[in-house]
Amino acid sequence: MKNNLLFFLILMIIAGCSTLSVKKGDSQAQKESNIQNSFKKAAQEKFINGSILESKGQIPEAINEYLEALKFDPQPGIYFTIAKNYFKINKLSPALNYSRKAVQIDSTNTDYLFLLATIYAASRLDDSSMTVYEKIISRDSTNYSALFQLAQLNEKRRPNYSLAIYKKLIDLIGPEWNVLIRIIDLNDRLGNVDATIETFEELLKLNPSDERLQKVLIESYLKSKKYDKAKSLIDEALISFPEDLNLYEMKGNLYLQENDWANAYDQYKKLINSDEISFENKIGIGTIFLNVVEKDSVNLIYAKEIFSKLNKDTTDWQINAYLGEIELRLKNDSLAVQYFKQAANLAEWNSQLWVRLGSVLFDNGKYSKVTELLEKGVTLFPNDFAINLIYGLALSQENKNTEAKEFLTKAVRINSSDLTALTALGYTLNQLKEYDEALKYLNKALILNSKDVQVLGMTALIYDSKEEFNKSDSLYTLAMQIDPENILILNNFAYSLSERGVRLDEALIWSKKAVEKEPENSSYLDTLGWIYFRLNNFENAKSYLEKAMTYDKNNATILDHLGDVYFKLGNNVKAKDLWNKALELEPDNSKIKQKIEKGEL
Repeated sequence: MKNNLLFFLILMIIAGCSTLSVKKGDSQAQKESNIQNSFKKAAQEKFINGSILESKGQIPEAINEYLEALKFDPQPGIYFTIAKNYFKINKLSPALNYSRKAVQIDSTNTDYLFLLATIYAASRLDDSSMTVYEKIISRDSTNYSALFQLAQLNEKRRPNYSLAIYKKLIDLIGPEWNVLIRIIDLNDRLGNVDATIETFEELLKLNPSDERLQKVLIESYLKSKKYDKAKSLIDEALISFPEDLNLYEMKGNLYLQENDWANAYDQYKKLINSDEISFENKIGIGTIFLNVVEKDSVNLIYAKEIFSKLNKDTTDWQINAYLGEIELRLKNDSLAVQYFKQAANLAEWNSQLWVRLGSVLFDNGKYSKVTELLEKGVTLFPNDFAINLIYGLALSQENKNTEAKEFLTKAVRINSSDLTALTALGYTLNQLKEYDEALKYLNKALILNSKDVQVLGMTALIYDSKEEFNKSDSLYTLAMQIDPENILILNNFAYSLSERGVRLDEALIWSKKAVEKEPENSSYLDTLGWIYFRLNNFENAKSYLEKAMTYDKNNATILDHLGDVYFKLGNNVKAKDLWNKALELEPDNSKIKQKIEKGEL
């Protein structure tokens, strides 16, 4: 009996403990639930705060709030949002990390997968990106975006696979423009133009009024040179869309490809006359015709008409510059100068216009105009190589060698490897009788181009004046080997030899050749006459020197030489008269003075 009572008491205790235990468990569960709810509430608050900051563009601050939310409630949506925001500020590594976690928790969410694929692609992890897109497509084979992205990623490595996907997209959604463009581009790269055409011809049969398809097909016809089909389709499209200027542009392009310039101009003229076409595009049309001038000069006239029309509607410097170039090609230099001046006035800041204008004037021999113009140019653009060079060259041509030296030196300082600048400076220094300085720059020019005959001749001339005849003869010989028909070199070398009285037979041959080519050149006639004088053939000497006089009456050297000839012929009075005239022209010439004083050579 006692044992039964004890057993009953134990049962009662266990039961009591059990009751107490359940109550305690219920209390703990409630507590945990309350904690979870408070965490979720805190997460929601942080998430909302992050969303507000994100909407204001405060992305880093928004991310901090989202990260706080994640601590309270690690939901995949929060991971996704954090990844998306890191991606926005181009922090790819954390973006990829949080995006992966979102997908790990919920691998069925398409938005999560799309973001992950996008981040992979941005990180140049194309294989991983493709795998994710393939996963999306395996769940939904009609997902347009995933198919399009997968096709794009495969274009370089698997172009045919990409083409198959694009064609599937066309089947799914119809002729979508972005897809059509990709198909055209891929087929072009693969050389499948005919395949493109066949595809679009079939599509056009299904959608005969779709203008986008018509235009794509026209472009394909043009690329494959199927001009008749292109023309037919353009005319057909113009019936439905007579105001579509793009169709006229296509037709103009077609005629250009057929070299039918007149019809091309007629089509483009419609665009020029339209207010819908931008000014820049109209300039572009003008340049189209300028670019095909080499094929047919009539295009220069069409370009002129286009730019002249634009010039009536604007004062833009570009139009004047183009018209200047056109008139230059038409050999209307004075008009070209006017247009370039107008362009330079409208765009004083554009140094190239000053250069172009200066070049045109220089090429036309209007050196005083160049110096007048570029006096301002070198002030506006003191460190512009071309402006300093052209200005210096023009001054040199006007025999203003001291001023020329300043600007040519500056040009060489700006660009020490320009052959023209080095040569021009060398020439100018030679004119100033600064021979050693001249040689410094001319030898630099020869290092750049050892076969430049002009530089070789000029350098030889200076060595000759310094009586360094081994060097001068060597340079003249090299120049003649390079260009045996260069009459300036032939004449100068011949004259140098005649002055020294050496190799006169060779000098005579070269001098005759120079006179043969330029029979009215007084310098060449003087050289030949002087060689005959050295050969004691005074009658021939007299004949050529008198002929030289008819072309240059006020040349001291010719007068002096002819005086010497008359002296040898026994006419001392005539000789003295000629020497006196020579001295009037060169009053500092001591050799002529001595002859006059002595009355003999």
